[in-house]
Amino acid sequence: MSGGDSEDPIREVRRRLGAEILARLRGVHRLNVEEFVSSYVSTTTGSPFRVLVATVLSQNSTDRAAMKAYVELDRRIGVVAEKLAEADVRRIARAIKVAGLSEQKARTIRRLATLSLKLRDPELRGLLAKGPEAVRETLLEVKGIGPKTVDVLLSSTGSLDTIPVDTHVRRVSERLGLVEEGSSYEEVRSRLEEVFPEGSRYEAHLLLIAHGRSVCRSRRPLCESCVLSDLCDFYRSSRRGM
Repeated sequence: MSGGDSEDPIREVRRRLGAEILARLRGVHRLNVEEFVSSYVSTTTGSPFRVLVATVLSQNSTDRAAMKAYVELDRRIGVVAEKLAEADVRRIARAIKVAGLSEQKARTIRRLATLSLKLRDPELRGLLAKGPEAVRETLLEVKGIGPKTVDVLLSSTGSLDTIPVDTHVRRVSERLGLVEEGSSYEEVRSRLEEVFPEGSRYEAHLLLIAHGRSVCRSRRPLCESCVLSDLCDFYRSSRRGM
């Protein structure tokens, strides 16, 4: 028997588990696009550049604060590459202060605006059309842009069927035993792509975030009321310690 054949049953078990997790989370979480800044901006504007800016604002911040920063940035300057490339970094930082790390994010946003104009692609639609690998190669060269930010752009715009891994996604996945603690970003993303069915991965990303925010919290998780407790390694180990 080949190595590939021996892995098929394991992958099938993972897919079934993923389908079960999705079904249960759908039963308890009603996704509101306004609670996820990147999804909201993608849905309401259809602009890859705006989605990327919104995603940068959400780094190490809450979506609520990132949304406020995005709205304020659009009001004061405009979330438009031409305007942001010309704006003073301090002016951008003042507009997005509520999202935290404002000077760092302002520099990143300015770099993105400058890049998009250099590419003669202010909305970055042309870059997206080249495919995920071209997007990664180009954007990961920009200081302040990491793989999660790129994956949020790709998945929220429907350019790639993947699962961006933020702190909530990682925490819930580790506690469930879907991934090993300390795994790299790419290891987690790759494993979750095996677990969750094609066509449902961005939804899985949002549901895992919603669950991490409201139930599987970093501190004092609500394990007793969690619909996934019987599937959860963390819950089983905590019960043994009682």
